[in-house]
Amino acid sequence: MNNSMLSTSLLILATIWGLSVLLLWMRQRIEIIWKIAASGIFGFYVWFFYKDLLKGYKQFEKDWYLVTIAFIKEFSALIFANMFFLWPLALIIIFYKADDVGAERLLKFMCIFTLIVWLVFTLHTFYSKQIDTFLFHTLREMIPNAQ
Repeated sequence: MNNSMLSTSLLILATIWGLSVLLLWMRQRIEIIWKIAASGIFGFYVWFFYKDLLKGYKQFEKDWYLVTIAFIKEFSALIFANMFFLWPLALIIIFYKADDVGAERLLKFMCIFTLIVWLVFTLHTFYSKQIDTFLFHTLREMIPNAQ
């Protein structure tokens, strides 16, 4: 992942994280101390990566469409690579889960999710030129204000 992609990825992920923290504050049954802790952790990461977030914002402001499509492509590649981390973690959770139904649902989800990721990765491998042409040219022309 190159440095500019890191900046744009951080911006989009920090935005999602910030919205999630706002939604957390709307939950009534969570103690205030944990809401403050979650907000403080988010604030620390915003402070720590402020320059990269600012750089990502400038790139997003300059060409939002290209940044969004590049993020989606990069994020899908990261999901495929992180299956080496997600599968052992899921299997450990399944082993220690007290609820058999929940364990089976998690295993089903991981199997179906992995098959979908494999399908998307395989299609992108064989049709990457056509997919890129669609995403960066055809779709861009269909969306108003995509420049």
